Amino acid sequence: MLNWPKQFPTLETERLVLRRTTKKDASYLFRCYSDTEIMQYLGTPLDNEDSIDGILDEYINGFEEGYNLIWVLEVKENGTFAGTAGYESFSFLDNKADIGFTLLQSHQRIGYMAEALKAVITFGTNTLKLKRIQATVVKENKPSVNLFTKLGFCNEGLMSHSVFFSDKYHDEFIYAKVN
Repeated sequence: MLNWPKQFPTLETERLVLRRTTKKDASYLFRCYSDTEIMQYLGTPLDNEDSIDGILDEYINGFEEGYNLIWVLEVKENGTFAGTAGYESFSFLDNKADIGFTLLQSHQRIGYMAEALKAVITFGTNTLKLKRIQATVVKENKPSVNLFTKLGFCNEGLMSHSVFFSDKYHDEFIYAKVN
């Protein structure tokens, strides 16, 4: 059984603080979700700043309602927003969770996401007592494929035509780390 925390946990790494999402993060989240480069493997980019409200509410309320646990990645050095990472959904009965992330282009390719996900995975394994952490990755998303491989996830197979965005179906790999 999952060990759900009583308060939203703040995590720290060498260069990042992983903290709770707030309403003040709306414009930064919109920058992530409207960026065509970031969204090319995640979904259709948002084109209206008001459309971030649903995602923001889901990130803020998900902890209390027990359906997700999403952190904002903040750079320790200057307090800037870098992206998000966390558990997008849980199966309490099966002790498993789906992990996901976004990262602003200005913070890519410097190891922030590997650093953040290591902390998120450790928290999931040690505190939440997750048995299985899994992720789906669009087949063409080489950086995420490499990241999950580096973090010790196993590729369990390909799901053909499993998501639809940008006017077409995409194949996804399923990656998992079992503890």
